[in-house]
Amino acid sequence: MAGDLMRSGRTGPRKSARESGAFAVAIQPTEQSYYDTRWPLINQALAIAERLTGGRAGMLQRLVTYVLIGGTAALVNLGVLAIFQREGSFKVVWYLIIANVAAYELSILANFIPNDYFTFRFLPGHQRSWLARCLRFHLTSLSGVLVTSILFFLLYHWLGLTALLAQAIALVLAVFYNFTVHHAFTYAHQR
Repeated sequence: MAGDLMRSGRTGPRKSARESGAFAVAIQPTEQSYYDTRWPLINQALAIAERLTGGRAGMLQRLVTYVLIGGTAALVNLGVLAIFQREGSFKVVWYLIIANVAAYELSILANFIPNDYFTFRFLPGHQRSWLARCLRFHLTSLSGVLVTSILFFLLYHWLGLTALLAQAIALVLAVFYNFTVHHAFTYAHQR
């Protein structure tokens, strides 16, 4: 992370948590991989994690933020589906398709916008245009849907797990897949 900051050319004075938003400050000294928050207890936990993980607390901080935002985006998805179900019938195939597309798109945007600002804004690929980051985030998210579907199929049909357990495992594994691909593709260093 520190090397990424150096390669990205991002330098500057440290801002207070109040100046920079709820979750992070601008640029930290290169000796720590995480960004201070406005909460001292969390900062202490990050400092401990930094020591225990050999300088990987920044990755852990991004993962936790990513999961929290993703949970909120999942609620957006379910809420949109609930609205469509209340207003129409899922027995009509075209209506069900429109409902699912709308739910996925709004939840991807509900995931992208805060993750772009809070979770990934200090990664080198954040220097791309907003549209380029948004399109890359969409590609990764859509590939995550495919990964979830494949994992569900394998766990349910081949291993014989219950549908709910198979989906739960597939979703957890897809979170790690998406998080990794966002680092390697969506916000990767520009060539």
